[in-house]
Amino acid sequence: MFVWTRGHAPANLRAPAMSGQLSGRVWRQARRLAHLQPLWPSSHFSSVSFSESRRGLSLAVASNSTNGAAASSSSSSNRNGSPARSAPSPGSSASGQAATSAAATSAAVTATPTSASREPPQRHISATKGYGSHPPPPRGTLPLWTDFPIPPLQRLPVQRRVFCNRALNMKQIKAIGYDMDYTLAQYKPDTFEGLAHKETVSKLIEVFRYPEELRQLDFQWDYMTKGLIIDKERGNMLKVDRHNYVKVAYHGFKELPADVRKAVYNGHHSSGGAGAGVFDEAGGYAMVDTLFSLAEAYLFMQLVELKDHDRHDILRRKSCKDLYRDLRTAVDMCHRDGSLKRAVAANPEKFIHRDEHLVHVLQTHRASGRSVFLATNSLYDYTNVVMNFLVSGKTGAQKTGEWLQYFDVVMVGCAKPSFFQHRAPLFSVDVNTGMLKNTDNGAPIIPIDELDRSEESAAVVPSPSTRAGSGGSSRSITSPPAAVGVCPVRCGSNVFQGGWYMDLHKMLGVTEGSQVLYVGDHIYGDIVKSKKDIGWRTMLVVPELELELEKLGRSMKMQEELRQLRHLRDEYDDRIQRLRWSVRSNKGMEEGGVEDQAYRDALQLLEAAETDRAQLKARHSALLRNHHRQFHPVWGQLMRTGHQNSRFAHQIERYACLYTSHVNNLAFVSPEKSFMGRMDLMAHEWEDAEAAGPGAGALGET
Repeated sequence: MFVWTRGHAPANLRAPAMSGQLSGRVWRQARRLAHLQPLWPSSHFSSVSFSESRRGLSLAVASNSTNGAAASSSSSSNRNGSPARSAPSPGSSASGQAATSAAATSAAVTATPTSASREPPQRHISATKGYGSHPPPPRGTLPLWTDFPIPPLQRLPVQRRVFCNRALNMKQIKAIGYDMDYTLAQYKPDTFEGLAHKETVSKLIEVFRYPEELRQLDFQWDYMTKGLIIDKERGNMLKVDRHNYVKVAYHGFKELPADVRKAVYNGHHSSGGAGAGVFDEAGGYAMVDTLFSLAEAYLFMQLVELKDHDRHDILRRKSCKDLYRDLRTAVDMCHRDGSLKRAVAANPEKFIHRDEHLVHVLQTHRASGRSVFLATNSLYDYTNVVMNFLVSGKTGAQKTGEWLQYFDVVMVGCAKPSFFQHRAPLFSVDVNTGMLKNTDNGAPIIPIDELDRSEESAAVVPSPSTRAGSGGSSRSITSPPAAVGVCPVRCGSNVFQGGWYMDLHKMLGVTEGSQVLYVGDHIYGDIVKSKKDIGWRTMLVVPELELELEKLGRSMKMQEELRQLRHLRDEYDDRIQRLRWSVRSNKGMEEGGVEDQAYRDALQLLEAAETDRAQLKARHSALLRNHHRQFHPVWGQLMRTGHQNSRFAHQIERYACLYTSHVNNLAFVSPEKSFMGRMDLMAHEWEDAEAAGPGAGALGET
């Protein structure tokens, strides 16, 4: 058995001894990757043969670097064919970092560019990849779960699957709830977020007296992705890994040099207890947690660019934090004054994808004996517009209350995540007038000394005895649902505004949070808070997953090569440490003061191995950059940051019991399904799984 701490010249320095356990598998991997001859001669080594054996690796690494550079340059042309201003992707090359590191100090985080670069910030990349733009699949592309007793497909396409982090047996679920915006209603980001960008710019100019130049700003909706973090103090956009280490950082549209990024965010002065940064609202950060935030985040980067160009007094006087405060206020004004809602109501088809499977999903869940509810932050007027379009395609004067028959309870104006934490007044909504009526914990209030002037008001909410199934005239919400198409009570009597989760639990007849499955798109407002605070089971809708899965399927060979390169680099490191230890442990002098030949050969071998390791690292880094650019040329893969899971992916893994690309993927699985979580593996078990070959240790899915 070879013990590396015992290495002594000359035997343990010779190639035959060193090529025993290490060289076989590792160098075969190297030959597969680079089509090389063995790096170490099997019987002897000399300076000539050693140089020849290394030439293949040098040529292969140089070829890979050239190909990587070509791939990088090909993605920098504009969508319209015109050159775009460079926007480096994660892990820019050393040469790119050297060009920007002249000003690599802490002040460079908010440095003002030279006058030569002062042009209005417009499009910055061309090869945006359309995260979040995929519409729901049309009806008929795949058989529904109810279509055939024996499925014609052995397995669903990966984009149509529901993925499980925590085992969930649907038989234990009594109520299924949905968010509306970006969950049931998938917006078209190019039009909807484009409208939000335009309206926000108008508010900044008209209310906050920002310069008219803002109207010239272009909007590239797919430049941003979810999971990013806005540093309001410094004007930076960050992407962090699951350990909260910042791996990608931009100031405006300029990538921060690696040394500045590490000094500002990954140093001890900016660390939490675990040594990584702490990112929360109290610390001056804002999260890009939903697709609604894409326009806001992009416009913030544009405002930072304009401020750095130093052409306008009003921007010069404001800090980056002031810019974000004004921006956030302008966004809120757009939602309050109805400018966005009126545009959507006038032409829903322009802004929202129709989902041909939605009615089937709702019907199936109700037919399975479960209560179905809608809980959205939108108010009833807008909810009525969107749900009419989704369910029946009706708009304008054609709108009806038909869509209400698919829900046992509709909660609007929920104000999530406060809905899961604090009690709020509960009102009943008159669906004909939009007026609100006071309730007593959901029960109607009868006027004192007067007859109830509304004979139907008693049906606004089933009485507590009816909810308990005591035989009242109104259908109990917990009883088996009536056939879809026949309202068990007057349509609209089940619509409420405000309240909190305990009110909803009483209406649904559930006794604990684990009996509720809630489907939403906002990782914090829908998933994290409902999971942590009240114990709901959760399902996250991630539209970007559609493209993520497609790209992953096309890059399997690159992923395998990256995995092998990581192993190869690790073996190189181990070999170099062995050589260094042996060199230090031996004086390298024979009797008479003559330097031992084996010692000289070991020094040459060590120097060559360190050079090869540097080339392997460069090749590995270039391949990893190209891999991420396949997903997004600036921010890389949504669920990854380098080799680590991104912070967004880590939150999904911790708080989302299920996740999928579209809510209508539920049409392809049984409402009684028992979802099984993937098998957890620790690091030592991953080693065994990887040794077993490609595909071992993959994520489990349904």
